Amino acid sequence: MNTLAFGAAPSRRDLLSLIKPGIVLANLVSVIGGFGLAARGQVTWSLLDATLWGAALILSAGCVFNNLIDRDIDSLMQRTRQRPLTQGRITPTQALTWGTLLLGSGAWVLGRYTNLLTLAVSLTGFFVYVGLYSLYFKRHSWLGVWVGSIAGAIPPLMGYTAVTHHLGPGAWFLFLIFCLWQIPHAHAIALLHLEDYRRAGLRLLPLTHGEEVVRQRMPYYIGAFLLATLLPFFQGLTGPAYLLVMLTVGGGWLGTTWKTRHHLHLKSWARGHFLFSILAIMILNFMLVLDPTVLFRGP
Repeated sequence: MNTLAFGAAPSRRDLLSLIKPGIVLANLVSVIGGFGLAARGQVTWSLLDATLWGAALILSAGCVFNNLIDRDIDSLMQRTRQRPLTQGRITPTQALTWGTLLLGSGAWVLGRYTNLLTLAVSLTGFFVYVGLYSLYFKRHSWLGVWVGSIAGAIPPLMGYTAVTHHLGPGAWFLFLIFCLWQIPHAHAIALLHLEDYRRAGLRLLPLTHGEEVVRQRMPYYIGAFLLATLLPFFQGLTGPAYLLVMLTVGGGWLGTTWKTRHHLHLKSWARGHFLFSILAIMILNFMLVLDPTVLFRGP
């Protein structure tokens, strides 16, 4: 083996950091949410296990390829300049090999133990995240957030289609909900790390249109998310408990945003939105699992 091409064997810690475990785990929660909504209380645990393993591997591969693509801009940002690829502790060839192994393993697991639709959905998400978002839109257009939101809405669809084998109304509701959630969440992150992104030359809305535009649009993004979360109830997929909780959570987020849209301290305002977005999506996933389980539990 050519050690000049592959370099020294990377540490397990560095290989693990490439897959961004926090991001993968957060997305697996959404896989469970979609699975729970579709299962309606009749959970096949072996199927859930296979879906989570396959999803984890595909998501991890996406993060590795994202790290590989972003290694040049990562070197310019304070919070990412210590990553293994940026520091040279892992070579691009090693990262490519690692990512390909994860992708192939995840595709095999999903294709073997779930169904071809779930595999196709997962690979579509991978292509959007790596091929469209990471390679082009993230660097060249403020619309990158919207393209990234498509990839971010794929995990709940993976859970849903693993159970149903089709893309019914519930799947499209999930897709819309998670797409719309991504927008205020991503803008809050952008505001928190604005100077880093400016140094990297990224085309984000607060950099291309100004921070005030983000403040003005945020209530509309959150309002759209709130309305989308109500769709499963009106389709009969969830019950009154889900409706009450999501009205409370979404309404609280929207009300807070509207009242504080002129807050003087930008980072404090953005941090509050970031934390509220995490709380909202965790509660949403919890209710997607709990509410159908309670509704459709057999005698």
